[in-house]
Amino acid sequence: MTMAGRGWIGGALAALLLAGCTSGLPPAAQVDPAPVPGVALPFNARVMIFMGENDLKRKLSIQITRYQSEETKVLDGRRLAETAQTLLAKGFRQVEINDPAIRPHIVVRLTGRPGWSKQDGTLKLGCGIDAWTADGIPLGNFVARWDSPMKTDYDADLGPGYAQCLKKPLDELLSSPNLARLAGAGFRDPHPKATEEWMRGLGPIPAWK
Repeated sequence: MTMAGRGWIGGALAALLLAGCTSGLPPAAQVDPAPVPGVALPFNARVMIFMGENDLKRKLSIQITRYQSEETKVLDGRRLAETAQTLLAKGFRQVEINDPAIRPHIVVRLTGRPGWSKQDGTLKLGCGIDAWTADGIPLGNFVARWDSPMKTDYDADLGPGYAQCLKKPLDELLSSPNLARLAGAGFRDPHPKATEEWMRGLGPIPAWK
């Protein structure tokens, strides 16, 4: 076989593989928050993402037909947490999941409502970031929706899809007046007793790994 023939076959195989795997959405590591006027990101703050046991165990369900859905093996909650950690780390100095030992200044809880239909192959996501100081003062609730403009793979594109969805809530959190006031005070450590009492109200904090 000639070199030209091998090249044509290799190119065709590559195209088939790409077409069958992902939509080409950028990974979370390539999704950057919008600049915050007067601020050099990341903020000098420690953030803990809280994910409850049910959140971590939640699996992705997909629509097979108009009237039939199916639970997959994809751990939707974990995918959401991993993606959020990557994005939040671009806005804050330290971001951990379910690790109160970092003595967080801020605690966030995530919402994720994914939908994927076999009929059209599109990913439809609802997402949100609820943020508080570690002793329970609300910083805001930031939500968004994102629908993929192209066909997607529900597994490979779930994380990148969440990154697209979470960008708006992250931008709104980073530019919020409440966060600006907290930053202006120097992200002081909350009182340990108040933090312990408020975080107890979140419920049990399961191990992340």
